[in-house]
Amino acid sequence: MHFSRIVIVLALITGLVATASASRVEFNAKAKMIIRYLEDEERSGRTTFAKQPARTHKSAARAMLLSAILPGLGQIYAGGTRGLVSGGLMATADVLSIWRYLVNDGKGDDFKSDYELWARSHYDTDRFLHYVRDTVVVESGYEGFGQCTNDAIYDSAACWDAIDLVFPLADEGSPAYYDQIGMDEMFVFGWDDWDPYDVSNLEDVWLDWEPGNPLPENLPSSSPNKDHYNYLRKQADDFYSRADRYAWIMVIGRVVSMIDAAILVKLQNRELAALPGSPRLTFVPKFGRNPGFKLGLKVRF
Repeated sequence: MHFSRIVIVLALITGLVATASASRVEFNAKAKMIIRYLEDEERSGRTTFAKQPARTHKSAARAMLLSAILPGLGQIYAGGTRGLVSGGLMATADVLSIWRYLVNDGKGDDFKSDYELWARSHYDTDRFLHYVRDTVVVESGYEGFGQCTNDAIYDSAACWDAIDLVFPLADEGSPAYYDQIGMDEMFVFGWDDWDPYDVSNLEDVWLDWEPGNPLPENLPSSSPNKDHYNYLRKQADDFYSRADRYAWIMVIGRVVSMIDAAILVKLQNRELAALPGSPRLTFVPKFGRNPGFKLGLKVRF
């Protein structure tokens, strides 16, 4: 016996006990009429009681929360053909986006490790500083290097501080450091294959140079090792940019899925509200000379 039939039978028994003092003939006639009506409805297919799974109203907030966790879950929760299809597509797209993000971010990390290792192997901060002190300071005559002009203080802390003010190289290993040695031509002196005399034996190329001026035009602004370093940095940046695009796709996908899931749940609930309701037995207490209960049937068409 179906569960809905059991509920109806139990309700009828309760009603019979409660209304024992009322007219048995009238009550039995009503009960038989109700059962006959339910059987006719079930045979005709207009009501299916336990043959179809019960449909209940669902929460739009819960659907949005599920879609925020994984796009498509909210649609699957809403149910229906549209929900299952769109939910499956959205979930698949998000999983692919996560995979592509991880792949590109991982490759970016690999190239980042490569260019940092290349810099540690081929860029020498001491080489850069000594070239500045031994060549730029001596040839330029810039008054800001006054702390370095006296032989007695040539290797003093004051001299190095003066150089640091003109050529403020960031702390080694910091992001700013990796930017400077690759992008700023004024820090090219530290690359181990940079040779200021690879074009011709130049002297006094720094004469009258002052901070803010570009690198003297007769000096090379790059080197093979610096070029390869910049190639590795560009590869890392490109992969990180791709990873960022997939991250934005994941964010936008969640927003779209949350809105769509909420709308879908609202539509499903509206359709459910418009469907014919299941028959419902009601018991109304009767008072007076013959107390008891009045048995009723409510059906929404």
